[in-house]
Amino acid sequence: MNLPGLFKKARYQRFHIEPRYYDPVKEDIENRTSRIKAEMGLSDGEVLDPGYRSRIEGSFRKNMKHATGGGVDQTVMLRLLIMVILVFMIGGYVYVGKEIFYLVLLIIPFYLWKRLKK
Repeated sequence: MNLPGLFKKARYQRFHIEPRYYDPVKEDIENRTSRIKAEMGLSDGEVLDPGYRSRIEGSFRKNMKHATGGGVDQTVMLRLLIMVILVFMIGGYVYVGKEIFYLVLLIIPFYLWKRLKK
């Protein structure tokens, strides 16, 4: 028995996004025509600032200065530390042998204990 009002079929979720398209030439033409109309007195009541610039233009470069924060330096230091540890591990393996790995396994809990003790 199929009652159409009781059960609904689930609809597929669809992802729909309207792409933004930025055309600097078209925007420049629109700005010029609106300024000319404003100078001639034919404007639609819309007054544009003569120093108007696009909000998109240059906004990526302006915000790039915020990306160079302390996080980048910490990442570089962490990579350098990992590289130094790997170089010492490889050098220790060449000169000492596999005992270097056991030594590192003993050092790690001591380091964690000192680090968490603070």
